[in-house]
Amino acid sequence: MTSGRSMDDGESDFDWSWSDEDPTWVPPDIDITKPSPARMYDYALGGKDNFESDFDWSWSDEDPTWVPPDIDITKPSPARMYDYALGGKDNFEVDRRAVEQVATVLPDFRRLAQINRTFLKNAVRIMSEAGVSQFIDVGTGIPTSPNVHEIARQVHPDAKIVYVDNDPIVMAHNRALRATVEGVITVQHDAREPDTIIGDPAVRRLVDFHQPIGLLFVAVLHFVRRDLAADVMTRFRQSIPSGSYVAISTACSDGMDPAVVSKVETIYQSAAAQIVFRTGAQIEQLFEGLEIIEPGLKDVTKWLVDEPTPEIHVTAGIGRKP
Repeated sequence: MTSGRSMDDGESDFDWSWSDEDPTWVPPDIDITKPSPARMYDYALGGKDNFESDFDWSWSDEDPTWVPPDIDITKPSPARMYDYALGGKDNFEVDRRAVEQVATVLPDFRRLAQINRTFLKNAVRIMSEAGVSQFIDVGTGIPTSPNVHEIARQVHPDAKIVYVDNDPIVMAHNRALRATVEGVITVQHDAREPDTIIGDPAVRRLVDFHQPIGLLFVAVLHFVRRDLAADVMTRFRQSIPSGSYVAISTACSDGMDPAVVSKVETIYQSAAAQIVFRTGAQIEQLFEGLEIIEPGLKDVTKWLVDEPTPEIHVTAGIGRKP
């Protein structure tokens, strides 16, 4: 330690609490003109031991080998797999290998990911045009432009957005890339625990729960157990006011070859989250208490688009709380 302290000052030098009272103090030999991966990750996770330069993640394009701490790259991550399927770069070999395995069973997997993204964009646009100006995107995944706030702000320039995910690398990228966007926050929570999301102080400060809210569950509920998802959605529905909307897209077993369902489930058994297929009737239960708007519950390839239906079926729809 410095600031008048020598290396021989004794045990008191182990106590850094004084630095909390002087946030401008910078240790010697620290270059704050360049971002530090460790400090950037600290900032992304909500820490305070970072500097202005650490908001810039462009350096990571030049160092694809860097892995944030606490990231398990021995197991594929659904978020990183989805990123790879969308053509992103924030994924690892284990994720790419898992996607290639899925592609052997479902050759249209990447195309389906793109169509699912189109559903997200259409859902946000429809909700925005209906007057919704605040959104909670649960299971947001790694940022992919156009993001929810970019779409919503085409209609409402001051739209407020909460991005929610529990994947550490998703959190790091979301917080870093959206850190300077006013009215946009990222919180780390599990989709299976709605009360922690609804009750988060940062969420409560940004979102007015007396005004309509747009809830987005795009390609996330098929990672929530069948026996739990309906209760999760009931709790979310109870928390939002009349005039709010809920968008869901999730894997559906109706019309699928049981052998294909089994193979996909087997591939995801080694992932950080296992995939769950639901029947059409089970998906309808997720919309209980909501008025389903046009065009209804349809395969995502037919939801305001007209694309060939691949081997894997994903049902999509939007419900409005009366």
